[in-house]
Amino acid sequence: MSQSGTRVNCTMLAVQCGKVTEKQRTPPGPVPEAQRPRLSYPFPELISSGRLEPTLMYLQGQQLEDENEIGNLVWGHADVSDPQILSSLIRPPFPAIVYLEVPSGEKLAQSLQSKGISYVIYWRNSFSSYAASHFRHALISVVQSSCSHAWDAFQLAHASFRLYCVRNNDVQSVELGPRLLGDAPKINISPPVNEMAEEEDSSEHFPAIKIYDEDVNMKLLICGAPCTLDKCFLSSLEDGLNALLNIEIRWCKLQDRVSAVPRVETLSCRVVTMCCDITTCSSSHVSLLVSGSAQTFFDDELLESHIKKEIIEKSQLVRAVLVSKDDRSSSAEPLTSMSVASGASTFEVWMTLPKWAAQVLKYLAQEISYKSLVVLGIACVNGTPVSSFDRQDVDQLLFFCTNQYEDENVLYAHLPKWSASLAKDRLKGSQESKPVR
Repeated sequence: MSQSGTRVNCTMLAVQCGKVTEKQRTPPGPVPEAQRPRLSYPFPELISSGRLEPTLMYLQGQQLEDENEIGNLVWGHADVSDPQILSSLIRPPFPAIVYLEVPSGEKLAQSLQSKGISYVIYWRNSFSSYAASHFRHALISVVQSSCSHAWDAFQLAHASFRLYCVRNNDVQSVELGPRLLGDAPKINISPPVNEMAEEEDSSEHFPAIKIYDEDVNMKLLICGAPCTLDKCFLSSLEDGLNALLNIEIRWCKLQDRVSAVPRVETLSCRVVTMCCDITTCSSSHVSLLVSGSAQTFFDDELLESHIKKEIIEKSQLVRAVLVSKDDRSSSAEPLTSMSVASGASTFEVWMTLPKWAAQVLKYLAQEISYKSLVVLGIACVNGTPVSSFDRQDVDQLLFFCTNQYEDENVLYAHLPKWSASLAKDRLKGSQESKPVR
């Protein structure tokens, strides 16, 4: 999580208020089948591991005895929830972002932003420790998975919060969830002087660059109970995937470019068409067909910036494919496979997105350390299981579903009916073919 395009070595300071109980010290482990559905949330342990690139300060309020809510900032016997007191304790150099996990933290956040801290995450109202833990785990998972801007990382984690905490009624309204103080980053491009002069003298207009790519439909399997694919659910998933792809492109690097056949609308002596090979933030390689002025292609850094701006600021990359009621029957039953989300229940969602974006998602699904797909509940991308999905992730995500879904056996690993019937047929066939002695 960074504020610029420069990679730096960063640290995280986490301050947790209150006493640590024995229950909190014990790392979460597998939950026996006999104990499901769970009555307590499997709180993930905050550990120092994985790749972390932001300078992040995380302040957690006092955990109350019943674990249902988070309290004020209390250090020792001193309550430091007053904006003036807290802001006086934080001095330069400031972190890239401060996350306040305290109730009614808007004034605290405003006081920190006034000191010059660019991004502050806060909760406007009181909230449950379950919702807080889910959002925090999503946020940390994103920043550990890739070098991400604070804005993009928040959007992705907030989409996860909406998908699981709000959709399953642990939080009654998205307005009661976490918020971000800070402006969306802009990609500022200053065209060369000679290019500006050419544009003033030219009567024809063509955008700085134009990216050509066909849209494809992609099937995703989402971990959780089957649900109505309403606008709220689909828009949350769209926002999360758009933020994920923005992270990949915001840190992309131009590797190579070669001349390509121009499109009909670009047949002009002032317009050049090239195939540009780029490497995204997580080292996925994709090719883009790009048209633009010769001056733009002459400068690699300028071309790279134009590509980032065109993709991130001018388009919504991912859109849900609305399926008619007649076509939903295939996704009505939960889908299970031991290779997908440790055998937990999943359901289908279809998305349309650029072909290059689909290639990136399939690449990321195979990365064992990449957790940003997991926080959105995406367990399979067009037939490719998300390899970083483990049982602990399943338990954390399905905690919210089991509170709303009566039959927990539908949500957890079991052999599908077709698999059981095949096993019986196989056994029957082997017995019939056994030679008589």
